[in-house]
Amino acid sequence: MSSSTDDLIRQLEEQRAAFLALEQRVHTALRQQEASRAQDESPSSPTFSDGIGRQSTISFAEPSRKSTGIASLLQSSAMSVDSDDEDDETYYVRTPLQQKSLAEEDLRTHLRTYEWESCGQTILEEVVHDGQLLQPYLFPDPGDEERSHISSYQVFDVGPDGSPLSIEMEPEEEEVTQSKAASFWNVIKAINVEPDHRPAVGRIVIAQEPAPIAFGALHYSMNDHFDMNELFQHLVNSEHSSVQSLFTASSSVFDAYARSLLTPVSKATPHRPFSEDNRHQRTFTFSFEYYTVIGEERQPMHWQSHDKRLSASSSHLPLTRCSSVVSLALLGDPIKKVRNTSRRKNVKVRQGLVYDPFSPWLVLNIQAYPDWIGTADAHDSSKHYVNGPEAFLATVLMEFRDARKRYEEIYKQITKMITPPPDFIFDEDQRDKRLFEDANFTYTRGYFWAHQTLGSINDSIKAMIDAYEDTFTDEVWEGKHKSIWPLLDEALPRNDHFRRKLYLLRKEFEREVKHLEAQIKENNDRRLEIRDLRDQLFSGTSVLESRKSVELSEITILQGHNVKLLTLINIFFMPLTFVTSVFGMTNMPTEHSFWEFGTVLVTVCVPFFLLIGSLNTTKGYEFWKARCKEVMKSCLWFLAFMSGLTPKSTRPKKGQSREGEEEKLHRSYSRRPSCSSGVRHRLQRSPTSTNMEKDDSTDSSEDGGKGKKRWYDPSFLKRISRKNEKDESQTQAQEV
Repeated sequence: MSSSTDDLIRQLEEQRAAFLALEQRVHTALRQQEASRAQDESPSSPTFSDGIGRQSTISFAEPSRKSTGIASLLQSSAMSVDSDDEDDETYYVRTPLQQKSLAEEDLRTHLRTYEWESCGQTILEEVVHDGQLLQPYLFPDPGDEERSHISSYQVFDVGPDGSPLSIEMEPEEEEVTQSKAASFWNVIKAINVEPDHRPAVGRIVIAQEPAPIAFGALHYSMNDHFDMNELFQHLVNSEHSSVQSLFTASSSVFDAYARSLLTPVSKATPHRPFSEDNRHQRTFTFSFEYYTVIGEERQPMHWQSHDKRLSASSSHLPLTRCSSVVSLALLGDPIKKVRNTSRRKNVKVRQGLVYDPFSPWLVLNIQAYPDWIGTADAHDSSKHYVNGPEAFLATVLMEFRDARKRYEEIYKQITKMITPPPDFIFDEDQRDKRLFEDANFTYTRGYFWAHQTLGSINDSIKAMIDAYEDTFTDEVWEGKHKSIWPLLDEALPRNDHFRRKLYLLRKEFEREVKHLEAQIKENNDRRLEIRDLRDQLFSGTSVLESRKSVELSEITILQGHNVKLLTLINIFFMPLTFVTSVFGMTNMPTEHSFWEFGTVLVTVCVPFFLLIGSLNTTKGYEFWKARCKEVMKSCLWFLAFMSGLTPKSTRPKKGQSREGEEEKLHRSYSRRPSCSSGVRHRLQRSPTSTNMEKDDSTDSSEDGGKGKKRWYDPSFLKRISRKNEKDESQTQAQEV
């Protein structure tokens, strides 16, 4: 007991000695500072030791003062003494927000005269185009306000201690006298106007499923600090505007491939120091865009792509495209300039401005999620935000957690939709339903939709993870990035405290990213299971259809036998009918002997039966086919001969068709020289004509004046063809 008391007394004495030494050093440093200030005030030699102002203490336009080492002394003392210095208000933003107060008539004028872009016109269609601006009261009454039960608004004023204080918008009395949108407007229209209230150094504004007039109020009150048109564009105009095909139950394979390319994308837009718009230099925006299940009694906004069937069933899951934006605005003075290193010729901004992360700030969060999954308690008085970036990251982290919940809900609903019921093992009808497709292709449609939907969800998750990892790099978390929340003086205890806060937030983000990656793996596993179910369905249906095809084939074969039997009977009675019809004519003699009838009957029926029997065999059919062709060709040749179109020498001999000679003539004339020989033949005389002349002269000499052979003589044509082949081979050899 005594030893522990002695140790405690000794530690107290050491701390007292350290405190006295620190006090002495502080007094010495103060005297040095006064001496240096006196030298700076003398007109002889003004000095500016530092070129960049300190964060939150020196303006960008003010000259810097000479460093005296007080900050390093304070930092060393803070690091040497282990105490609860997180509650020190010097670690938080000290400069309050600029006082502001807006009027409702100015809001009406803004809505009437502002040149709205297409996205703003889409959101404010009910306000601008439906005549609401002409009403005496701009905000509707509580009873007339539509979608009031699904809209939610939250406003937090953050004081110098970093704790967010919620501003109550609902009236305390039981009777509601104004709508939610009007209460929201009354809160956001004024900042730091109450002198007896705690000054706010930052403000967090959250609007969940806001009414159209609330969108207009946000545009008017926040447009000086945020590019509200750009935020509206993130909400309305998807980069892949054709995602509506995802919500149709019947789609082609091309639509499925297109959906993989038309997935909603979440992205981050950090500070843009080289933008001409000062608002882009001050703001950091993270936009989310993905899918969610439409909640009960909820309806998507008119500009959101959604399923036409809003009710869920065992074979249908209503989905909608959802989106939100989280934006941070730093309203302080710039702390440094950044040189534009772009190699483009037409660079308008050569030096950009970077703003102090410990300056007054605003965080705006607009959500458009038609469900009941959104978190409403992300900010409370138990938290202490060092500056605007920490509050911004906390809001983005809340969006990541809500996105994970929505992805898990979609996964559960799709799993429930494709999983067989519990009595599947014992009910044969349920097994047959899952194994064989019905007339409406119910399960094929469901498997196809579920497989493609999970693929699109995986793409949106990957886009969200990529946006986080590409933006929040190690330099950002360590405060060393050039344009995103740089910490110029790393030795300050406030900056060190901020880095510790960032470290904790980074761990939370990494945990959510791991959950999202695990969700991707689960979705892929479920897609493989769906593919197996689809293949089994196709296999079972194919086997069933094959079995039915075999049964139909058997029926067709039986019908063919019946038709064959009827044909044989008809063939037997056909010649008999012919003979009886001949002898039954009225102009025939009435008295006939049966010998005449029998002779005619045998003469007609026997050849007919033999012909039918021969045609019923393959050889017989080929025989009669060849004979018919010869007869037809002979008839055609005879007609051509009688008309004078065919020479006599080309008449086919007995038992020989003209096919052989025609083929020989065709082969002799079908040979043509090559392209190179054709060029040479155009430059010299054709060998065919020369050979023909030689052959004519030779033939005339050999025949002894009996006359030249005609060009259509087969032997003459054969000799010409052989000579042409010989000349062509010689020409090719010369070319080689």
